[in-house]
Amino acid sequence: MKNVQFVLGGAPTTEGCRASVKDNLYMHVNYDWLNKTKVPADKPAAGSFQDMDEAVHKKLMDDFDRYHQGKLSAPNPMFAEAMKFHQLALDFKQREQEGVAPLLAFIKPIQKLALLTDLDHQLTSWIQNGLPLPFMIDVEPDWKNTAQNAVFMYAPDLILPDKTYYEKPESDELLHVWAEMSTQLLQAVGYPKDQATKIVNQALAFDKSLVPHVLPADELADYPKQYNPRTLKEVKNYSQSFNFASTISELIDDHPEKVIVTQPTFFEHFDQIVNDATFKNLKSWILTRTINSLAKLLTDDLRQTADQFHQKLAGTQKAVSQRKFAYQIVDDTFTYVIGDFYGKKYFGEKAKADATKMIQQMIQIYKHRLEKNDWLGDQTRAKAITKLDHIAIKVGFPEKIKPVYSKMKIIPAEDGGTLFSNYLNIKRIKITDNFESFHRPVDRTEWDMPSQLVNACYDPSRNDITFPAAILEKPFYDLHQSHSKNFGGIGCVMGHEISHAFDNNGAHFDEYGNMTNWWTKEDFAHFEKLTREMINEFDGIPFAGGKVNGKLVVSENIADNGGMSCALEALKQSENANLREFFTNWATIWRMKASQAYEKMLLATDVHAPEMLRGNVQPQNFDDFYQAFDIHQGDGMWLAPDKRVQIW
Repeated sequence: MKNVQFVLGGAPTTEGCRASVKDNLYMHVNYDWLNKTKVPADKPAAGSFQDMDEAVHKKLMDDFDRYHQGKLSAPNPMFAEAMKFHQLALDFKQREQEGVAPLLAFIKPIQKLALLTDLDHQLTSWIQNGLPLPFMIDVEPDWKNTAQNAVFMYAPDLILPDKTYYEKPESDELLHVWAEMSTQLLQAVGYPKDQATKIVNQALAFDKSLVPHVLPADELADYPKQYNPRTLKEVKNYSQSFNFASTISELIDDHPEKVIVTQPTFFEHFDQIVNDATFKNLKSWILTRTINSLAKLLTDDLRQTADQFHQKLAGTQKAVSQRKFAYQIVDDTFTYVIGDFYGKKYFGEKAKADATKMIQQMIQIYKHRLEKNDWLGDQTRAKAITKLDHIAIKVGFPEKIKPVYSKMKIIPAEDGGTLFSNYLNIKRIKITDNFESFHRPVDRTEWDMPSQLVNACYDPSRNDITFPAAILEKPFYDLHQSHSKNFGGIGCVMGHEISHAFDNNGAHFDEYGNMTNWWTKEDFAHFEKLTREMINEFDGIPFAGGKVNGKLVVSENIADNGGMSCALEALKQSENANLREFFTNWATIWRMKASQAYEKMLLATDVHAPEMLRGNVQPQNFDDFYQAFDIHQGDGMWLAPDKRVQIW
């Protein structure tokens, strides 16, 4: 281990020696694991989440194989369609024979573009076909009336993960790798090298023109800033080149009263970015992005070429295997169909009942903590408890598969179907369904995560918490491990998701998921003061050659903090509570070993603090931690009482 300091006021670890738990909890608990663990060549990281993910993927890949061997039957017609798609994904031999022909036909409309007006006339069909454009439109629940859906407009993605990347020393090298990859792919579809180089340079120029006008990750993490309703007329006035209003009306077959614009500043500069003078750059940007995103569906050589930029960005050493690629594209395309299969096969009723009981217990403890909270006034407290009482709990897997999946029919190879054509057809079906949802009420029973995902979430627009089956495994949770370990793992995660209802974003949404102010002025001012303390606690901590942006990670840190408060109280109410086991398992669940490139990417874009900081810093805020390990002033993990932050 290197001499690194990942703890507020903590002592650095000594090379070759295990850190004392009093100096560095994370390094003490995870030292042996970090020393022996090797990051797989096709992954950016190894860790608790990644190991659990891999176990899920292995189960499902084996199940897919068993299906094709006739040892497993399809539980429903949608799963059978997914397996037809999987068969196509596995058939690399067929794709070698097809070569680039499927892509050549698809990019013809891009190549034919002569004027900006040509593109304007085709905007609706381009969006319906999933082609990249310098703006994005979709339908989501209206944050101020979440019973209904609304149209949202977004700025496009940049080539690099965030605008702050363009200021980093490594940006030139990353863009060079992107340019080399894009040039190779353009040559593969028939462009001479000099023309391919010119197209790539034009695409880079267009990307560069976007950078000044889009928001960085820390501002995008602030939900209320993204809710900017505009009339159709106001949206129409954003561009002289594109008729946004008529495009929206065609997509949803209606004239909406409002459109939610997430980045108004970008659209206010749209004519500066997209005009006749920049058209050639825009066309090249569309062409390269299209080819780069779809090349994985062609030959295996092109699939691997198209992974070069991701490898550089994430620090991986090679593309995933053919078998894993075939699995991943099915999982990405038939997500909730595979989730239904996984949940029903691998998640038991006993585990569901036990996990649900734990969540209900955590909610009751949260309620008790709100009742005795010493900084909330009675009016705000009552509103907070009402919101808590209305939180919907989703555990394991959804009771039904989303209806859109029943529309997804695969044309097999014997009938002329290819991976490429079926992939694009399914994309069109999903996009069409999304725009049709404008006319449907919001279905609050829908899930934001499938059961095979190792994660959990809180949705402020539905005021619900979701715990997929895949996260209800060791080290987070196990029916046979101690309550102390379970509370230090999944208990903290449960409290974390509940706390999102009251973080700096969730605080703006009521019990029905509507964005509205339910705070008194005084209480919200106090909450903002505590939020600033949480920002300051993490802000500027050195990590991966950079520094933590406290503003970017504040919502997740508030949730970690509230989750630990709640889980500690729950544990202390149970028999045989063992605080050491609690904090040890907390440090265990956040163990991660990653490439520096991946750590840098997360530092710039992830709303979560780096894993080792989550493992170390939050325990420092709680007196129970100091008592559990007999930590005193002078020890590395000591944080002065007046510096300890607790909100909920």
